[in-house]
Amino acid sequence: MSSGIRRRSLLSAAALGSTAASLGLSVPASAQPVPGSEPAAATLPTEDGYDLWLRYRRVEEPGQLGRYRAALGTLVWQGGGPLQQSAVEELVRGLTGLLGTRVAPRTSAPSHPALVVGTAKSSVLIRELVPAADLAELGDEGYVVRRVTRRGEHFTVVAAHADRGVLYGAFHLLRLVQTRRPLEHVDLTERPATPLRMANHWDNDDGSIERGYAGRSFFDWKKLPQLDTRYTDYARVLASLGINGAVINNVNTPADYLAEPFLTKLAALAGVLRRYGVALYVTANFAAPIDLGGLDTADPFDPGVRGWWAKKAEEIYGKIEDFGGFLVKANSEGRPGPLDYGRTHADGANLLAGALRPYGGIVMWRAFVHDSDEKWDRQAYLDFTPLDGKFAANAVVQIKNGPIDFQVREPAHPLFGSLPRTNSMIELQVTQEYTGHATHLCYLVPQWKEVLDFDTLKAGEGSTVARVVTGRVHSYTHFGFAGVMNFGDVRNWTGSHLAAANTHGYGRLAWNPDLAAQDLAAEWTRMTFGNDPHVVKTVSTLLLDSWHTYEDYTSPLGTGYLTHPPDASVAGHFDPSPTTTTQFHKSDRAGIGYDRTAATGDGYTELYAPATRDAYESLENCPEELLLFLHHVPYTHRLDSGTTVIQHIYDTHFSGAARVADMRTEWEALRRRVDHRRFTDVHRRFGEQITEAAKWRDTLVAYWFDLSRIRDERRAWLQAIVAPADTVLLGGERNELPVQVLNATGSGLRTVTTLDVPEGWRSEEAAAYVASREGQTVKMPVVPPPTPALATVHARPRSGAVPVLDASLRSLAKAVVVPPAARCVHALDAGPDSAPVLKDYTRLSPSSGWQEGAGFGWVGNTPDATDTGLFDVVRRDYVRDSAPTVLRLKLPAGRSTAHLLTGDPNTLNRSLIVRVDGIEKARSEQLDGREFTWLRIPLDGGSSGCEVDLELSAKEDETWHLSACVVVADGPS
Repeated sequence: MSSGIRRRSLLSAAALGSTAASLGLSVPASAQPVPGSEPAAATLPTEDGYDLWLRYRRVEEPGQLGRYRAALGTLVWQGGGPLQQSAVEELVRGLTGLLGTRVAPRTSAPSHPALVVGTAKSSVLIRELVPAADLAELGDEGYVVRRVTRRGEHFTVVAAHADRGVLYGAFHLLRLVQTRRPLEHVDLTERPATPLRMANHWDNDDGSIERGYAGRSFFDWKKLPQLDTRYTDYARVLASLGINGAVINNVNTPADYLAEPFLTKLAALAGVLRRYGVALYVTANFAAPIDLGGLDTADPFDPGVRGWWAKKAEEIYGKIEDFGGFLVKANSEGRPGPLDYGRTHADGANLLAGALRPYGGIVMWRAFVHDSDEKWDRQAYLDFTPLDGKFAANAVVQIKNGPIDFQVREPAHPLFGSLPRTNSMIELQVTQEYTGHATHLCYLVPQWKEVLDFDTLKAGEGSTVARVVTGRVHSYTHFGFAGVMNFGDVRNWTGSHLAAANTHGYGRLAWNPDLAAQDLAAEWTRMTFGNDPHVVKTVSTLLLDSWHTYEDYTSPLGTGYLTHPPDASVAGHFDPSPTTTTQFHKSDRAGIGYDRTAATGDGYTELYAPATRDAYESLENCPEELLLFLHHVPYTHRLDSGTTVIQHIYDTHFSGAARVADMRTEWEALRRRVDHRRFTDVHRRFGEQITEAAKWRDTLVAYWFDLSRIRDERRAWLQAIVAPADTVLLGGERNELPVQVLNATGSGLRTVTTLDVPEGWRSEEAAAYVASREGQTVKMPVVPPPTPALATVHARPRSGAVPVLDASLRSLAKAVVVPPAARCVHALDAGPDSAPVLKDYTRLSPSSGWQEGAGFGWVGNTPDATDTGLFDVVRRDYVRDSAPTVLRLKLPAGRSTAHLLTGDPNTLNRSLIVRVDGIEKARSEQLDGREFTWLRIPLDGGSSGCEVDLELSAKEDETWHLSACVVVADGPS
């Protein structure tokens, strides 16, 4: 029996090659596009990417254009509902553009070839042209596209059993013309593989997007129910892919979306989506009965809670009759849920499912449960498998593709196939949280194909993930796909033009997971950039190679989770940070990798079918692409190629980064074949990716050389490590910054290290002899100005012509400059009493209440405090509150300036607003994780000194942070 995996298989052929459909669905038309001339770049109109793949540019090749005009120039539509109306509007828009002539619908059949669209119910002509039996098995979403001859005339027909099928068929026909497929013998029958094909948005009501890299949310809750044309275009884009549901708010959501004024806003949005066959869903906060209903519990067994949800469902469906249902994240990463009351996930899901059942709604219950890093890989399996068969019929468990969190490489989630009596669906992440955001090109369709093609063996050979989530292995009533979207309000929707290929690929796979990555890449390229063969070949190759390229210079052999910070900020999970993520990759001086075996590790391998378990358990048979996800091995462990693990790390990081430069060169060859604006935008992105790839390469190579002290067999270099990288420097004084210089060459070197410092700083170079494969720590003198500041200091070693890993983040010090306490009126280090305090500074904690005769203290409300343990002594901790809080300061005579440091070493930080006498004096911008800023507030103690109250606050429902408060005298008033 097959184990469902292949020894040392880096990419399954099925992930890239053509596959035959096994769902009774058609694959892309076998006929190749007819070659045709394409316009030169000079004649191409400038495009901004807003149309995505719904570009309807005129067909250029005259013969082909003539054939399309003859077949499609007349459109016959004999009426139908709103969905058919949307289909006809799209055909008019698309064919008018593609054919270069106005196309308008008519109701009667002409005496010449024509396009006929509709259902048997709405169209006499459809009943004549398509046998009823051909439509009977299509369901509400299937369709046929075929050439039919009647009385000697040829008709191109888009026919369906129901209106939604007509809409999807119309988009398919346009796709055929966009990709220049011949229509003379077209005969396609399509129906979706799954009933649930969801677009999940992690958008927040304040306009921010968790894991969003394309601007802010285009759902404008301040203006809704006033509608924008972008909502219609959004619905068109979803319908073009066959996506039939949209969850419009973040999984980490407040309860507000379930009440007014949001319900009226949601109803308006649902009206737009409805016209394109898209049902609206919302993420429900499990604690809504408390937050909205005023109850003292959200216990799913409480009668009052059940009654509240029943009334809430009635209210929602009273405004949105086709409301789809709820998505829920519960008891994960601090979210409320049924486990808070001693209940189970099934109890919680069934509570909401019961409220939705009378209206036909469903609840999608996420299986992502992250309580601790130690059990992350197993937690979902341990929590959900005992509940198999206990979920309601209208509940479906939504399972991420892998057991961790959308990593560059991880195995298929062991829950797939392990819930035979529980509806299941797969969750994929279209937005590139861990795969380079919108900066790095990383086409994820090959990754998704590997997961979908993985044979779980849980129900015997052939029980692939794709067959599980399409309901062909178990008798599910609800199943399908959910994709975490990458849309924002930037003009081109996805930030990077090429990132839209992931959106397209996700939607097409949700419709038919048997489609091949190479076919989807070519299809998207043709629809987005045109049919120039050189463009199609170049862009398709760039897409198909990009995942492995990104993997090469970031995460070797399944290591995974090398990014920091793990937070909700826009910058999160982007930069390499191996020193703060060792709990995931387990690197030490002896070796690398996470031991998840049953014999010596955490037992994760036991969650798979026996054949898969045995392969994963065995060091000899484990697929090498997952080696370090499943095993801890010495750096000298040899792969099948004979290369050691550490040499593989060196080789792939250097070759991967070099490949990005080649990618830009290949794109440059399209300069005269792609319109100037999009060409330039993509070229700029590749430049950014080259810089970031070098940063990843140098940081990780430097990190693993430092640990292993094993030289690269092919390269030699010097590297510098600033430790600690996040440090406090005293302004106006001499500081000694420790820098470790490491020698990755074959001989000892005399080195000189300098510091790149901001203007106005003073530093001195340091010389040291460093033996081969050794490190030498030098003390780098540096004197910053006395003013509070934040700065990056870069250590640069040199020794003749020896190369330097200059892009390594480990050579950078992210310094906070503070004045010495002796130079300050007040030098306050904020945080809990138990946290360390900067030398000679005074602790400002929640217990620092104002007292007569004191120099500082809180008046009235007192804040909370947090010590993250991250960063330096000043930035690691802070005081915080969501309520306005007054800090009273005693000032000496004359003018002075208060400097307030705000930020968070881990997660995003909201605005800090500072008022004096009711007048706003300073306000910080929202900061991403690890970012800080100083606020400057001028003060005046008058002629004899005085007390001043600083009111610290944030926006409504947000929390302010304060890490330090420094007051410096400026001089007389």
